Amino acid sequence: MTFIRSLLYNIWFYVSLAIIGLACMPFAYFSRTGSMRAIRFWVRTQRFGLHMICGIRTEFRGLENVPSGPAVIAMKHQSTYDTLAPFIFLHDPAFILKQELLKAPVFGVYASRSHMIPIDRGGHARTLIKMLAAAKNEAAKGRGIVIFPEGTRQDVDVATELKPGAFAIYRALGAPCVPIALNTGLCWKGSGFTRRPGVVVFEALAPIEPGLSRAVFTQRLQDALHTATAKLVAEGRAIQVARGVVHDTPLTATE
Repeated sequence: MTFIRSLLYNIWFYVSLAIIGLACMPFAYFSRTGSMRAIRFWVRTQRFGLHMICGIRTEFRGLENVPSGPAVIAMKHQSTYDTLAPFIFLHDPAFILKQELLKAPVFGVYASRSHMIPIDRGGHARTLIKMLAAAKNEAAKGRGIVIFPEGTRQDVDVATELKPGAFAIYRALGAPCVPIALNTGLCWKGSGFTRRPGVVVFEALAPIEPGLSRAVFTQRLQDALHTATAKLVAEGRAIQVARGVVHDTPLTATE
């Protein structure tokens, strides 16, 4: 049954992307606002599809912790869903993403027209300078800058280990940093086809004030993300166990 649900959802994902993406393309070309609205509408169809097809319910907690103005939004990263859901619970997010994604069919057009912040992972110092300049520009418009400080998707049980990019943006913007904990990997793993029933939670934690040293900021962000994520994973896993959800292999750090 899980396989059939997963197959139906993957069909839903790509067909809805094609239909909505192509239908709204003219609005995306001429208006950043139109592009963002189209993205947000498509993401809502994904939340609906996950619920109705796969039995995955999505919750957002702690949204009162998200400032209305510029901020660094530092998210854990376990799943592709992490790149979608913020368009629902954040007002006008600007994602830092891989430059290659701008070349992706449909998605690349929307990412470009929505003024996301592409980075070349092989560019080193030059990439950092361009990223910071773009982040400052978008933050000046009142946007939250979304970054995955671990750099890539991690298993649900892997300890949080941060890359230096989050602090660089935090220092450059002089804005608060809002950690976002989550447990998406229990239902939608970083790789693979299967979508398992459960409750996915995105939790915005208390903001970290601007102006801290690198060591203090990094420790506070790491502790906040790791502790809160561990609680959400335990909560989500307990719900899955109660519902009889079976994983193919244990969700461990070596998976």
